Amino acid sequence: MDINEFKNTLFEKAKEAGFEDYEMYGAITQNFSVNIFKGEIEKYRKSTSGGVSFRGRKDGKTGYFYTEDISAEAADIAVKQALENARVMSSEEDEEIFEGSKSYPDIKTYDPTLDNFSDDKKIELAKDMEKRAYAFSDKIELVTSSTVATGGGEVFICNSKGLDLSYKSNVIMALVSVLASDGDKKKTGGEIAASMDYKDIDPQKVVDKACHEAIDHLNSASMKGYTGRVIFKNEAFIDLLQTFSSSFYGELAQKGLSLLKGKEGSQIASEAITIVDDPLLEKGYASVPFDSEGVASYNKTVVENGVLKTLLYNLKSARKAGTHSTGNGFKGSYKGSVSTSGTNFYIKKGSSSYDELVKSLKDGVVITELSGLHAGANPITGDFSLLCQGFLVENGKVTRPVDQIICAGNFFKVLSDTQAVGSDLEFSVSGIGSPSLLVDNISISGQ
Repeated sequence: MDINEFKNTLFEKAKEAGFEDYEMYGAITQNFSVNIFKGEIEKYRKSTSGGVSFRGRKDGKTGYFYTEDISAEAADIAVKQALENARVMSSEEDEEIFEGSKSYPDIKTYDPTLDNFSDDKKIELAKDMEKRAYAFSDKIELVTSSTVATGGGEVFICNSKGLDLSYKSNVIMALVSVLASDGDKKKTGGEIAASMDYKDIDPQKVVDKACHEAIDHLNSASMKGYTGRVIFKNEAFIDLLQTFSSSFYGELAQKGLSLLKGKEGSQIASEAITIVDDPLLEKGYASVPFDSEGVASYNKTVVENGVLKTLLYNLKSARKAGTHSTGNGFKGSYKGSVSTSGTNFYIKKGSSSYDELVKSLKDGVVITELSGLHAGANPITGDFSLLCQGFLVENGKVTRPVDQIICAGNFFKVLSDTQAVGSDLEFSVSGIGSPSLLVDNISISGQ
């Protein structure tokens, strides 16, 4: 039985069971990964997985069921189990089954040429990156990982209100991790690149960044502590923004788990800060035409010149707030329930180059890496105290690497105390993006 036959059978049985509205959500994914270690394949994985979930509304209550089995018997079980689940649900747990948006964007989330990039070529690319890393410098003691991975699949939603949507996506990722040594000094470095188009992956660029990160910090040492201005390099602030991104979710604000509750329309950041959630971003890692509830995607400004314009909403949290969904209702998998998530969520770039930010800093530290984000950051209060490394800046010039220092502050204060925003916008593979930021009132503890 193909997916369309399964849908027809499922919906027919749902109607017979007395469901007033019903929906089928499905996701199928294909994954490949290979890791090379010392010229040989260390790990190799290729898999296909997926399934469908069903939900139906009856008498103001909603029942759920999911299955990997696409058969008439599975359709019958799904409807019966969902009906039983609906009977024990409270009315407060009712969810909306969406009739659809007026129109949907036409964006590219899938590149068919990637499907023609064979497994053998992926293995060759991983081996090539490892060779380049060892050739980069005799200080590269070990290439701990040289990995190429691809992922792709299809998401589809259809319901009794006439909604019938689907989209395909795919991506290729290349990762290199290295260990550099100089006598008894050792440092690690890593870099990852991703794209829908395999031709965008530059193996030498990936290797160069990973190796430089390790080698440039071989002779690092601590520094004297101070409280004042720092530069958060783009890759470091990406990690900080990702840690606190849930503060911008409407459902968490409604639960009292975000300090941004009731702040829409208020100044929450420096005028230099504009934050965007853009699911339509060209070649964006998190670009989608619609969310898991079938709401059409659109580009939205979350913070504009420091003013909080909107939180991010799914259908349920939007209804509770008396507003409309921002198209940010997503499932982690076909088995999961809908929650809120950003798409390409990033701080818009400014006009200052990184070198100009360093010159403006005069004396201080550039933070390039943060550690301990899970234990040392409180996503509700915004407070953080994190081990970090970076570079000392003296008289507007980078002088030496530093590590074993701790930076402490508050995420919301960081947004307010941002004095300049760089032009060097970068994204992580999760879709979080940031340029480098020059920020005041950060506490640095050293030795």
